[in-house]
Amino acid sequence: MIKYSIRKKVIGKLSILLLCTFLLTSCSAENYVQGVILNKVNVAGIQDLSSTQDKKVATLKELPDYLKMAFVITEDKRFYEHKGVDPKGILRAVYRDVLEGSKSEGASTITQQLARNVYLSNEKTLTRKTKEIAYALELERKYSKDQILEMYLNHIYFGSGAYGIQAAAQEYFGKDAKNLTIAESALLAGLPKAPSKYSPRNNIELAKERRSIVLSLMEENHIISKQEEEEANKQEILLTKKAVRQ
Repeated sequence: MIKYSIRKKVIGKLSILLLCTFLLTSCSAENYVQGVILNKVNVAGIQDLSSTQDKKVATLKELPDYLKMAFVITEDKRFYEHKGVDPKGILRAVYRDVLEGSKSEGASTITQQLARNVYLSNEKTLTRKTKEIAYALELERKYSKDQILEMYLNHIYFGSGAYGIQAAAQEYFGKDAKNLTIAESALLAGLPKAPSKYSPRNNIELAKERRSIVLSLMEENHIISKQEEEEANKQEILLTKKAVRQ
């Protein structure tokens, strides 16, 4: 059963890889994308969408570089290199599936995650994945990388009812996103993968372990120094009273 499941995942990702290759190389790719996007949704309106009515937006310019790069290096290391989908990332995920058996590495880019969060559901079907890729390519055509990253940070779910980096900063630490420390930024950057699982409210030790992984990635990619990594790892996770609910 396990081998069948792994084989199914590998076949699925290889199918997605072929689709990505076609969309990225075919001269008719733009027409295909327009055909897949139902009802010709106006992608330009994405910046006006909010997951909650009282949602506050953080601009990319006001956020510290280590915070922005914490998300990039954790969620999509090749974000500034690919065109919305990352064939190399898909191949890496396939390799991990085969090498590690039941463990599966994700291959969705930041742009794909944004498209999924705004326009689609989380259902695991090839149809949904096709639409996700189409939306991602369309977003990349219309917006710069920094604009996409800003929209991503303002739409992603961080658990505890918090959508967007500003809401998450207030919910967990009682401060604006622009004032988050390296340790706090790393903790929040580790949440999108599994908000409930890694929430410091649900499991403080697991949250610290996840934060440590993000800090290690930040140091390895020269976003922070070794000393900064060590100091951040030593910091206790102090949640605001607002974040503690009975």
